[in-house]
Amino acid sequence: MSEYQYVVFRAIDRPLDDKQLAFAEKQSSRSELSRWEMSVEYHYSSFRGDVDGLLRRGFDLHLAYTNYGDREIRLRLPSGLPFPQSTITPFLTCGSFEWEQDAKGIGGILSVAPFHESGDIEEVWNFDDYLDSLAKVREQLIVGDLRALYILWLCAAYDDNEDPEETIEPPVPHGLDNLPALSTSLLPFFGLDPLILKAAAKGVPGFDSNANGEDPIQDWSQSIPEARSRGLLQRFLKEDPVSVKAELLAEIRASGSVVDWPTTVRGRTLDELLDATVELREEANRIQEQKQQAKAKREAAKAEKERLARMEKMKAAPKTWLAEAEKTVNARGTANYKAAADILADLREAVGGEKGNQLARDCATKLAKAHPTLNMLKSSLRKRGLFE
Repeated sequence: MSEYQYVVFRAIDRPLDDKQLAFAEKQSSRSELSRWEMSVEYHYSSFRGDVDGLLRRGFDLHLAYTNYGDREIRLRLPSGLPFPQSTITPFLTCGSFEWEQDAKGIGGILSVAPFHESGDIEEVWNFDDYLDSLAKVREQLIVGDLRALYILWLCAAYDDNEDPEETIEPPVPHGLDNLPALSTSLLPFFGLDPLILKAAAKGVPGFDSNANGEDPIQDWSQSIPEARSRGLLQRFLKEDPVSVKAELLAEIRASGSVVDWPTTVRGRTLDELLDATVELREEANRIQEQKQQAKAKREAAKAEKERLARMEKMKAAPKTWLAEAEKTVNARGTANYKAAADILADLREAVGGEKGNQLARDCATKLAKAHPTLNMLKSSLRKRGLFE
């Protein structure tokens, strides 16, 4: 199998301006580029452009994939990580999980790039789906949802360079059992079963950020002068509303009016989480198999009921169904040949006795003689005992 690499960047907050687009054009002569996205595929080569430069010049997301094990994501957060440093530190214990703050300002780039040997995790191809999931994770981070940081920690911790028996999870954010499905679908990109979040949520309370009845955004908005409110409204209408929102949320958090996301320290190893996930997957598969068996049983019972009802009609008008068998064969196709054989077999049973057997066999012989080259037809008739 040849080497394959796919690299993609996506803008979320706003399209690239002319200057940003010109910079992106210089990074690769082979890319497909628009103001919203840049992507390029390689065989026996790799992307040598400025990844962080692109993220600091218009793009908000980056995803890189190779079929020999390397997978990486990066997120541009213009207003920084919205958590105290004491909260962030336990999550950034893996070498492949890094936060690089801009030289100026509070923004920065969050990256996840675990190492996997070639073939250790399954290949994936639905890159747009993973980008959509990454965009949702970024959105959660911007509004201060600590669960998104836990998802990224899992992706980074599942790394061939890390010992899962020694990798200890950070404090577990409450509410892991109620995450948006879109954000959890990032996990398979790094070879993880999304059920690992169910395993991680065991023994951890749920969480509703609005349960305490307080609304820090409303409290803050009522505290600012009317002149500033008008100015902010103009910014929302004239500038990029996503960036303005992120900036204001950062200001609200800095004011101390936002309560930290609650966590519980469980101290489990990644190995324990992976083992628990395997058990959950086995149970889920067992339940799914039971559902499929029950569904198959219902469908078989329904089909048998319909077959018996059809046989009552056959008994009343056998000639009609002999003609139906001929019509079905004339429609051609393996499925139709089998359907015609089924009709004759049911007719034989419906009429019963020697009469029914003779009617069905005579029609089968007639069909075989009329279509001497249709071997699949003859085979279907033989399987139902209608043709020698």
